[in-house]
Amino acid sequence: MNRTASLSTNRLLFFDMVRNLAMLSVVLYHAVAAYSTVTPHWSVHDGSSMTADMIRQLFDVFMMPVFFFVAGYFALPSLMKQGTWKFLKGKLRRLGVPWLLAILIIVPLLQHVLLRKVDVVHLLPPFWQYWIGYLKSFGTYQIGLWTPERTSQIHFWFLSLLLTFFIALGLFQAVKNRRPRPVEGSTTKDPASNKSILGALFVVAVLTTLGYFVVILLTPDMSWITIDLLWQFQPASLVSYIACFGLGYFAYSRQWFMGDEFPRRLFIWVPIGVLLTAGFFIIGQEIFAHPLTSNELAPGLLLAFSFIRTLVCLAFLVIFIAYARKYWNRPSRLNQALAANSYNIYLSHIFFVTFFQDVLMVWPGGPAMVKAGIVFLVVLPISYGISRLIDRFPRGFVIGFIVLFVFAFIARR
Repeated sequence: MNRTASLSTNRLLFFDMVRNLAMLSVVLYHAVAAYSTVTPHWSVHDGSSMTADMIRQLFDVFMMPVFFFVAGYFALPSLMKQGTWKFLKGKLRRLGVPWLLAILIIVPLLQHVLLRKVDVVHLLPPFWQYWIGYLKSFGTYQIGLWTPERTSQIHFWFLSLLLTFFIALGLFQAVKNRRPRPVEGSTTKDPASNKSILGALFVVAVLTTLGYFVVILLTPDMSWITIDLLWQFQPASLVSYIACFGLGYFAYSRQWFMGDEFPRRLFIWVPIGVLLTAGFFIIGQEIFAHPLTSNELAPGLLLAFSFIRTLVCLAFLVIFIAYARKYWNRPSRLNQALAANSYNIYLSHIFFVTFFQDVLMVWPGGPAMVKAGIVFLVVLPISYGISRLIDRFPRGFVIGFIVLFVFAFIARR
């Protein structure tokens, strides 16, 4: 019972900070997008910055895998407590409903508005015709770089992919529970040792490296797969997402964080992370320079890049957890408030990001990273406030989007 209470307490303390670090990374990742040369799909382009490019390239390695690790870690206790059907019903309501609202209403509305901005000769059909054509693309398969011309789920791709993971986990657990289990003398397990945890990380690193390597041998590293109105993801990054989700599941089942040993030594992990990051940019520069043909580069280089990228991902995951356990393993109202609203901040922030990036174009020649910093600092509190409103009036937001959709549908243009 003490260990169970300890696990619950740790969840409220350090795991909240881990989630917040990942959420803040996503907001900054999008805040620099208008000032990067590696974002052909972005709707706003306002100069270029090498720093913005490096942030995009580095954060893409670890920020979403951290979310998938946290999701995998808490999925198992939730599934065990609620049962398969109730667990999946809850995930469909929390992930599936916002995703359907986004895919059927928000995304086509936004894309139609963006297309109208460049439709100087008025060739774009009325929204109702555009929306019907949009629906007809259901199931259409595309692979390649993410460009403005392609149908996009924007950042809502995360919802459909995570929901797919939860459905797969629910089915897996249901099958697993049907198998007879040996009688055990005690259901309490000892916390995992440092040695066993490092061994698991090593196995995950090897398997993820091999999987990533196979994928980027076949497709360029920056490719996206789009199955319209269903899924959108980078095939190479999908390997990391699966690995981290499974690692989170395994970490909970082996009680990694019920002891106080792992991970603790930030003075070791931070230098390791810095060295791996430097290696990532050194090895990856050739791959970053050939986004359309990176799969045609030397296999040895691709294998080295797969290995260093995987290690960077796992190193940042460990650093986030180590930092949170050392400095945020105590009650914090701000930390818990951000964590409670991190999901809605993720859903809402990008619209304010692009709006303020567009507004800041009135400052021609302004330093790119200063503009990115302004966007980040302005958008974060606004997104937090909107998140609180969404949490308080969820049906009001749904009705508001539906009403907006109806007005756009019946409009002549």
